[in-house]
Amino acid sequence: MSPQHARIAAALSLGALLLVAALLAGQAIMDLRRIQQLETDLAELHDVRYGLLNAAVWVEQLSSVLAHRIDTFEVTEANRPAIKRNIEVVLDRILVEVEDYLRRRNAGGDNVWERLGGVLRQGVQDFLLDFNELRAQVPRYADAVIEELNRPEARADLKARLLLALDAAADATFTATDFSDFEAVLARHRCADAAACEPRLRYEAAGLQERARVFALGAMLAVAVMFLVAWRERPHLRPEVMAMLTMGALVLLAGGVVTPMIDVEARISELRFVLLGEPIVFTDQVLYFQSKSILDVVEILVDTGAWDMIFVAVLITLFSLVFPTLKVLAGFLYYLDWRGLRANGVVYFFALRSGKWSMADVLVVAMLMAYVGFSGLVESQLAAMAGSGRGVDVITTNGTALQLGFYLFLAFVLASLVLSALLEARVGKRAS
Repeated sequence: MSPQHARIAAALSLGALLLVAALLAGQAIMDLRRIQQLETDLAELHDVRYGLLNAAVWVEQLSSVLAHRIDTFEVTEANRPAIKRNIEVVLDRILVEVEDYLRRRNAGGDNVWERLGGVLRQGVQDFLLDFNELRAQVPRYADAVIEELNRPEARADLKARLLLALDAAADATFTATDFSDFEAVLARHRCADAAACEPRLRYEAAGLQERARVFALGAMLAVAVMFLVAWRERPHLRPEVMAMLTMGALVLLAGGVVTPMIDVEARISELRFVLLGEPIVFTDQVLYFQSKSILDVVEILVDTGAWDMIFVAVLITLFSLVFPTLKVLAGFLYYLDWRGLRANGVVYFFALRSGKWSMADVLVVAMLMAYVGFSGLVESQLAAMAGSGRGVDVITTNGTALQLGFYLFLAFVLASLVLSALLEARVGKRAS
């Protein structure tokens, strides 16, 4: 094969690899963005404010416990003495309170006539009512109350009144939970309820995750092969090869900035304790979940409207997107020297002097340290929660994990370093 034919074959091979990398990266981006939405929706369905922090759920749990305890309540020879003593204490206390109230009312008055009337009422009351005799009858009254409690009709009425009082107290004390986001998730996926929606979303997310992993790995492998082939030709690197390497690096950058880099999740897998002899259980309660790409973070900061947050968003955009892109493109223009652009100060700066300003490699290290920090912080806080209560069993889960976006961005950083090395080799050859 002639050198010309070999050059054409190599260029076609690199072009095919670039096309494969772009197609795979594009599909990975779409899948990862879909996974991000699915996981966010799953976290919303299990958000702690709809369960553990929802007063209506607590009322439902407590109502179930009270209803069961009332339905299974039965006076036996073993518990009758204790029940009777408690009822006697309550009845005696009621009689004391009634007597004190009547005496205070009769002793009051703003003038002589009102006080005289009170004395007369007290005399009539003492003549008609003997509270000491009523207290002596308390055991008999207690027996009557116990007999009444044994009647199914009485227990049913008591249960209804207690549950009604519990609902009324909850309505008067707690603000109703806003379910608009929850219902929006159900509507978006056309689900009747969370129980029907969850398995569908998990199944779809798991399938997409496997596919996205294959696509992302394939894209990185295709670009890696391109750089491996080009590295063997250094420093005599042809312009078309440099152009395809530049586009390959930008494909990785695009995948890195638009897909999530890290998921931060804190979840209570199970919280269990016993109330009135009945178990109270909450499962799969999401305390915190965030899955954001670099561009998502920029959008959130801009939406705040605060000038300091917008300033941070501008810095993130510059150092993670603009500077790395300009550095790679300027390196290609400097390498090609198209229309004498090598002498241009801006091109020269971004090609050879902007490495410490782009800080893409610093961002990768920062993301890695953020992952370590978030993971350790969440793990320690969840561990403290799990061991803080007596008689309460808490099983927690730390779902913090690096995502494929981080590895795509890391691949771009490595690719840009290789491009810089190739450029420096080219400049050194020309200088010699």
